[in-house]
Amino acid sequence: MSPIRLTGAVMAHPRRLDAARSLIASAPPGFLTLVPDPDPDGPPTGLRTSIRAWSEVPAGSTHHLVLEDDARLSDGFREQAERAVAAMPDAAVVLFNAWNSRNGAAVRLGALAGVRWVAPADEYTANVALILPVGIAAGFPAYAREHGGTWPDDVILARYLRSVGASTYLAVPNLVEHGEFPSISGNDRHGLRMSACFAAPAPDARWRADDVLRPDAVPFFKYGLALCSVRRGDRWRTIGYERYSRLLGVDAEDCRKEFDAAPAVERLRADGAVADDALEAFWRTGYALGLLGARHGSRVDWREDPLVDRALDSLGPGGLCTDLGAAELRRLQVPLREAAGEALFAGARAPARSTSGRRVVFAGADSPLKRSLVDDLTDRGHRVRVSSEVGAVEPDEVVVEAVEDGIRVRGSVLRFGVPYGPGLVDGSPLNDLVLRSMTMQPMRVTGPVLGPYRFVHVWDIGNALEALVESPGPPGVVDLAVDPPVTLRQLAELIARVVRQVEIDLPDPGEPSPSGTGPSARLADGIRTVAQWLAYEAD
Repeated sequence: MSPIRLTGAVMAHPRRLDAARSLIASAPPGFLTLVPDPDPDGPPTGLRTSIRAWSEVPAGSTHHLVLEDDARLSDGFREQAERAVAAMPDAAVVLFNAWNSRNGAAVRLGALAGVRWVAPADEYTANVALILPVGIAAGFPAYAREHGGTWPDDVILARYLRSVGASTYLAVPNLVEHGEFPSISGNDRHGLRMSACFAAPAPDARWRADDVLRPDAVPFFKYGLALCSVRRGDRWRTIGYERYSRLLGVDAEDCRKEFDAAPAVERLRADGAVADDALEAFWRTGYALGLLGARHGSRVDWREDPLVDRALDSLGPGGLCTDLGAAELRRLQVPLREAAGEALFAGARAPARSTSGRRVVFAGADSPLKRSLVDDLTDRGHRVRVSSEVGAVEPDEVVVEAVEDGIRVRGSVLRFGVPYGPGLVDGSPLNDLVLRSMTMQPMRVTGPVLGPYRFVHVWDIGNALEALVESPGPPGVVDLAVDPPVTLRQLAELIARVVRQVEIDLPDPGEPSPSGTGPSARLADGIRTVAQWLAYEAD
């Protein structure tokens, strides 16, 4: 293998030139160069500076590092980065992963396993600190120019790397931390953005290409929700707790009992700063991490390893950073860390629950909703046979049928207004408005403005269907559309608040929603799942 020559650059906006120069001064002389924003008065985006940084790779480089101006390097950074690149010379090497991201959670699993690398889940490629081989770096500017004005720069990076078949690996620990400066690109709505596991490895730390964890499931805590990214062939899908607990074999009853009995949880409840549903979601995530960490095995003692400490330190604040400010997160750091440890060890000692379910025949016309619910039932352990018609049924089969006005099962009919969520591509303008918001396009619709809408998330439909498959209720209609109806304008305003602020080119209805209340918090959470699905997982 030819010798590694690693060069580096710092992307800088004029408002943060002092921070950029301090970052350059923290590295060995001559290692990092300054790349200023070529159009600082232009729209707030990091893509144009990223294009410039990847276009100006010094001659003779084998690998190039690009850093954001608010990055902070670990001690001994250059030597460790060069060792990392030497171990993975043909790959994209990611040196920072946010504490509430899927890949930040993957890094946590890597710390629990005691490995040096983790293969990523489908997500954005964090550009706070990224190293590319020069051959791969050379193609990014043209790709980015072609796709500019669509996705944020970190999503474009991920899509570019996938398009050229580049392997990507996440470093454990992260060698770079993110600063606490206001976002230039409009990302402050994501809250404080820190590393999932920032540390300086020991000077003699070994970086080996075979020291890799390739997880099939990655539980993560984001927006106060317990979520999990699961591998489906060569792609990933994100699912909610009720579904992933069955898929992973989590004993939900044991998880709840441990949560109620945990001393650190009691202290956090008494404090009152964290809502109880978010606190339980945090616990569920730590519990699932412990269960999976025990299955993966480990080369380190979790109670003694400093990287495990760092990984647990970031779990709670990461999932709460959109609701709590930096000062409050620091105040809660100790009890959150204690609760994360209690959840981790509770999950590690828990026996796996059997996921054996029922035999189900799912009849009715094919649709995205039907396919999504079939996958949902299958993940929960049911053996599902798909058919266009009910036909002959075995005595032990539960019949589920998609009908015109809902889903019929065991004498009950589920009705759900307008279904939406990951995997659903029809039924309302919600997906298109979310896509427009994410890609910085004005929110508008062609044709008549319809509504109001009663939205029901596909995960809620799955939970209700699961309950009826397991145990029939009284015959009749089960109406899941219990949240307030929303007008199209109200929907667009909510999307702008939780996804990205863009112009809204829709008529104002001039009156509140028919119930007089407006969109629910649950709809906001559901919109976020749609946004992440569109960005990272939709084909």
